[in-house]
This record gives sequence, structure tokens and C-alpha cells, in this order.
Amino acid sequence: MGEDAAINGQAACARCQQSNVSIMVRNEDCFKKYVATKVNKRVESNKLRATFKDAPRSLLLPVSFGSSSISLLHILDQQLRDQKTRTGRCSFEIEVLFIDQSAAVQQDEYEEVWTYVKERFPLHNYSVARLEDVFDYITDLPGDGPAPDAAMTDGTTLSKQQQLENFLSSLPSATSRTDMIGILRSRLITSLATDHGCEFILYGDSTTRLAERTLSETAKGRGGAIPWLTADGQSPHGVRTVYPMRDLLRKEIVAYAGMADPPLTPLLLQQKGAPNIVTSSKNTTIDDLMGQYFGSVEQNYPSVVANV
Repeated sequence: MGEDAAINGQAACARCQQSNVSIMVRNEDCFKKYVATKVNKRVESNKLRATFKDAPRSLLLPVSFGSSSISLLHILDQQLRDQKTRTGRCSFEIEVLFIDQSAAVQQDEYEEVWTYVKERFPLHNYSVARLEDVFDYITDLPGDGPAPDAAMTDGTTLSKQQQLENFLSSLPSATSRTDMIGILRSRLITSLATDHGCEFILYGDSTTRLAERTLSETAKGRGGAIPWLTADGQSPHGVRTVYPMRDLLRKEIVAYAGMADPPLTPLLLQQKGAPNIVTSSKNTTIDDLMGQYFGSVEQNYPSVVANV
């Protein structure tokens, strides 16, 4: 069949040798299997599945309603459904978490999409936390001294949202504010994982996202933190982190989200492809610059992204 496809001027799928290649060198069915297999191998290598004699492992999956985290939820959900059909039990349980960052950044309304996600994947537990809830768990911030004080000189008390807003507004640049939001989000996710009794945190970061982070952290002078910010393993805060999508490019995950049956696009608040070029440098962060660079590079030079 592959020869017939070549004779007819059609590219043959590299996996099944059928025609109708839809992305890269695979047709649609083979491409979806390719993506799922990449994730499954990471799940297996990190021993996320419990044995039959053990209780199911508890996994925390933070979602942002982007293509990567929702695609990861879709793939893991399918794994659990298949397990339950074959064996009558599940080897892991998923706690799906969304961090509401509306007190710190402009954010689309998520409630309707959140409802769609819960209806689409009803097997799992769901929770929402607000970024300012991090002040329930921490008393100091990395490199910045104590956390913001809620007490005012006139005896009144600031809300957690006001504390967060005041603290972020005191930072000198867009890069430092974006950086601190990421640190607070990470600390909150880790704290909530401990509260929920989760053994692992699963992030949907792609090869592209991890490459961006590698160069961003290097530019910020935190190259020493790169191993635990990008690698599977124990985090400094005591919970193991895993990146099951780490072997996939962002453009591959975006394509997968559109090919899923039914498509995942109604569950996304954003489709993050190549970032728009920012012409004003005033509010451009290091993360923005890295996003622009790798967003363009991965389209034609994916090996560069993988090498980073």
C-alpha cells in the first residue's frame, strides 16, 4: 500500500505505510497513537501505576486550560478507562487542580470551561485554588524576605488578595513580577499536593516549554535550579514531579488536541502556538522572549528545541 501511495504521488505514513499523512510523517490515527505512546512510556518509566496488591497512587494534575495540560488529562483518562474495562480497577487516581490567578494577571473567565472539563472527564476529583491562597502555606519568599504582612498601621487587616496585589506591585519589573507569580504558583501547587496526599505532581510541559524554561532560568541567573525545574524526580519541597509530555513538541500537542475524538478544543481557553512578536520592550519579560524564539524555531527546526 505504501508503494501505491508513492506511485499516486501521496506520502505514505512512516508507521503503517498507509497514505493520507496529516502531520509530520504520520496519518491521523498513527499520530494519535504516537502521542499517547510517548506519554505512556513516561508513566511507566516513573512507576506512576500501583501494582494490583497496592492501593491506587494519587496524582495531582494542575491544568491551565491550554492544549498541553488538557491533552495530558485526556490521555491519562483514556488509560484509566481502558484499565477499568480490562481489570475492573484503576492503578492511579487523579486530582485535577486549577489555580485562579485573576488577582495577579488578566485571565479569561474559566467557570464554563471548567464545567465542560468535569463533564467530559467525570472519573476524577476536581478543585480550584486562588493564587493568593499561597499565603496560607508560606511565611517567607525566596530571596525576598518575609511574606507580605496582612496587618496595617491603623489596625485594619489586608485580605490575601490585597497582600498579593501590594507585593507584586512593589516588584521593579515585568520580568520579576512574572517570575514571582510562577514561584508562588509552584509553591501553592506543591502545598496542595501534600494536603491532598498526592505522591506525584504531573505537569503538561512540552519539549518546547521545557526548552524555554531552560534558557529563561539561565538568563535569570538560576541555572543551578534547572535540573529540578525540568527533570522528572524529587522536588526540593518533597513531592515528586513528572513531565509526561516532555518528549513532544508544542505544535504536536496542539495538533493532537484538534484530532482527539471528540476534539479537545472546546475545553481550551487558549491555543498556544507561536507567540506573537512583541514590539514594545517595556512590558516584555525574559519568558516572553524565549517563548517568541522557540515558537518560531520549532516550526522549521524542531531538533534545535529538542537539543536544548
